[in-house]
Amino acid sequence: MAADLRYTTADVDFLESWFQERNYDSGEFEEHRRLRNPRKAEVVRVIQDLEQWLGKHRRHHDWDGGGILFCYAGHGREYDGALVFEDGVLTPAEFAALLGDAAQRVSLPGRLRVSAVLDSCHSGAFTTSLIHTCFREYADYLVPFHVFASCMEDEFAWEESSLGHGIYSYCFSVREQVPFGLGATALQPDNSFGPSLSIAGGELGCALLTAGAQNPVVYWNGTGEIEAGKKSFNIFQDEQLLSLDCIQAQLRKMRDEFASAVAMMQPDTQFLRSSDAQMRASIGETLQFLREQRARPPGGIV
Repeated sequence: MAADLRYTTADVDFLESWFQERNYDSGEFEEHRRLRNPRKAEVVRVIQDLEQWLGKHRRHHDWDGGGILFCYAGHGREYDGALVFEDGVLTPAEFAALLGDAAQRVSLPGRLRVSAVLDSCHSGAFTTSLIHTCFREYADYLVPFHVFASCMEDEFAWEESSLGHGIYSYCFSVREQVPFGLGATALQPDNSFGPSLSIAGGELGCALLTAGAQNPVVYWNGTGEIEAGKKSFNIFQDEQLLSLDCIQAQLRKMRDEFASAVAMMQPDTQFLRSSDAQMRASIGETLQFLREQRARPPGGIV
């Protein structure tokens, strides 16, 4: 779903096509909903409809609990990352409660897998709180699975006009042309794919292209491992769930260490770095420079 920012619709268009290419909504038990600039009430209603869908399929002989994949591009509230709509906000606690209550009422033979991709400011606050709430309050009914945030709890998710997309979506789209090679393709303003560089891809690319101002948070495969700044740790210690404050503090520590490492790389990656103000105005120019450098013949002969 896309809230009302300049490029959120384009971002969700890309995410929608990315998952469709991988057949996420084509199976017998799969259902796809798309909301454009929705109100909170619409979002809540769609999540509540999940209960009917679960009830329909839960008795299948190989049913394992099912899963929901929730994608959002839009505004995120400062301090808790709540998703902002015209008629209100959706907090991580509300989101977890809607899912947990639905799974509990249906009495699933297994836990509902919860996956999310959020491209919004302060989204790391939403996802870490969601993961923590699932384990703390709904452990019998929900299991966080793949949960991605475009930035840390205290960061913004930047958009860039020359890219025609949010920077996170752009970096998410980068595809290597040759494994471990420099050449790549990435999303263009018209949602086609054009030349880019592999180092612009993923969490590392997002941090580099924003001079360390935007660092995604990744939670993979329901293992308890959470990652930021190319490091990870387990949110369980001695089989006990760490406090939310402890989890967020550790993420900030890893992010800050990574930012220091990026600063040390500055002589070699100066073309990827700039001040915040310059970054907002010139990421497109930076990428064009990289493309031109890549196109130069060996030895610098033009």
